[in-house]
Amino acid sequence: MSQRLPIGLSDFKKLRENDYYYVDKSLFIKEVIDRATEVLLLPRPRRFGKTLNLSMLRYFFEKREDSLAHLFQGLAIEQEASIMQHQGQYPVIFLTFKSCKASNMEQCLSQIRGVLLKCYREYKPLIYHALTIDEKPIYDQIIDEQAPLRNWEEALSFLMQLFHRQTGKRVIVLLDEYDTPIHAGQEHGYYEEIVLFMRIMLGNALKDNSDLEKGVVTGILRIAKESIFSDLNNLDVLSLLRSEFQDCFGFTEPEIEQLSIDFSLAELLEILRKWYNGYLFGNRVIYNPWSILSFLASQDRFPRPYWINTSGNALLREIITRTEPTFQEQIETLLAGGKITTPLNENIVLRDLEHNEQNVWSLLVFSGYLKPVSFQLREEEPIYDLAIPNREVQAFYRNTIQVWVQKTVGSQRLQQLLRALTQTDFKTFGKLLKEMVLAVLSYHDMAGKKPERVYHAFVLGLLTNMTDRYQIRSNRESGYGRYDVLMIPLSPNEPGFIFEFKKIDKPDEKNAADAMQSALEQIQKQQYAAELREHDVKKIWGIGVVVEGKRVWVESIAL
Repeated sequence: MSQRLPIGLSDFKKLRENDYYYVDKSLFIKEVIDRATEVLLLPRPRRFGKTLNLSMLRYFFEKREDSLAHLFQGLAIEQEASIMQHQGQYPVIFLTFKSCKASNMEQCLSQIRGVLLKCYREYKPLIYHALTIDEKPIYDQIIDEQAPLRNWEEALSFLMQLFHRQTGKRVIVLLDEYDTPIHAGQEHGYYEEIVLFMRIMLGNALKDNSDLEKGVVTGILRIAKESIFSDLNNLDVLSLLRSEFQDCFGFTEPEIEQLSIDFSLAELLEILRKWYNGYLFGNRVIYNPWSILSFLASQDRFPRPYWINTSGNALLREIITRTEPTFQEQIETLLAGGKITTPLNENIVLRDLEHNEQNVWSLLVFSGYLKPVSFQLREEEPIYDLAIPNREVQAFYRNTIQVWVQKTVGSQRLQQLLRALTQTDFKTFGKLLKEMVLAVLSYHDMAGKKPERVYHAFVLGLLTNMTDRYQIRSNRESGYGRYDVLMIPLSPNEPGFIFEFKKIDKPDEKNAADAMQSALEQIQKQQYAAELREHDVKKIWGIGVVVEGKRVWVESIAL
């Protein structure tokens, strides 16, 4: 394949005119036109082709002196005769806010003004001569960056009005990454101010505006309607939970199969599936396009977390290391390959993340860090089963927890504990674990009914630092029951481990001894070692962990 790969390229015209490889998404145009709603909001994870698709819409709809019909030759949309009649027929305003993420409100507004200013300067030759005496000072103030805040709030709707009057055609408005400034506001403490500005600006442009032909807005999330799209009754929100537009962002299975043929990678198809597959948009399985193209462009064709490494993920990392025991337990379930069940909220209020767990899971889904596997209706509300989509994202979770654990307990002490475990020095392992428990879990309320779950999640977090040598599993069937944590060595010559956690209500030695005996007997009677023996592991150890409040006892048994 001689064509270049368009990694990071989001200009459709440049892509088509310079012989880049293109996965045909042109039927997105037809879906936009066929959708009767005036304004479409299409939230999708980052790097899933949102900007490129909006760029394609721009070059399709935009009326220009030079025809751009050649950009669509050979694409699926060319076969849609009625749709092609719209090509090159409209004034188009295309704004992207992806770079508007300053650390304070003043700088963020300056960045937004820069986006609008670029548009005003670009279209000045087309519309300035037709301005009225009253309009020219407003236009000049914007061009000279001297306009008051009110004029900036109306800058988009004002430009639409001028376009409509000059061309006689209503305007196509394309807004890319509308929520980037809002995420920045949440992170840096100016959330309320930026939400107010965006609500006024977008409301002026998109609500009951006779100058509007069609609006298409993309972002990662739908920020709660009452915050941004207040009273916008002509808005259709089509999130990744919906089946509409499900093929338009990311790569489908047939597209990946064609890619593997075009780039002679049929033997690597299974690797692509394990690492970058697993997203579910509507009812369609979707691959991460950024990671796929990056993988194809790499010389060694080695799977890496390409997509994960394109963002700082500060907010998500903060969320994943939340200390609430129930939340840690659910993260642990996901890391072990399991599912959690929860409603999802398509109207996310970022400021409520700390107090609303449903918003947290929703953020992780719509950002691409969890996938909806299935859903069922419960009292007319959809309840979703969620899972980690693929190995790339799983690596992000593990890395996040590893960094948190190392930062919390200290890298050197952590390595001492893990070395003691693999060398079956259980006396040292137990001593270090007790010290870490006192240091790390001191802020937990351990008086609840299930403190063993807190320890379970904590130990699992420690063990994620050994995924280069062990496969870590949790709460799965083996033998006649469910073990708590299982460590399967990647080399059968290394020891395997089974952890069983028990709690006691009174911290006396007899209770602790009885609970420990129960834990070790359970490991033996339930034949938890069966799964390790299936992997030809020769040395197997059962480890009992008994907990009471912040006290912990550790014993082992050879199996």
